[in-house]
Amino acid sequence: MPKKKRARESETLIGIVTPVQWDQEDRVTAVALCATDDEQYLIENSDQFINLIQKSIQATGVVKREPKTTKSIAIRQFCILESF
Repeated sequence: MPKKKRARESETLIGIVTPVQWDQEDRVTAVALCATDDEQYLIENSDQFINLIQKSIQATGVVKREPKTTKSIAIRQFCILESF
């Protein structure tokens, strides 16, 4: 019997938005969340978070943790944290 894929559940992470990719004119094109679990999660919907670089956020979304690949998060909700 084939295994059923489980729907991925939302997780909440806290961390700092950091740049991880630039274009040829040194503009940021992708960002990641450096989380409190000492892991870096590429933000799949990066365009919405480029203006939050170096801000602390609490983000909720679907996290992908595939073996031998970059961890990523598709953020559905977030809030900026004043003190972190």
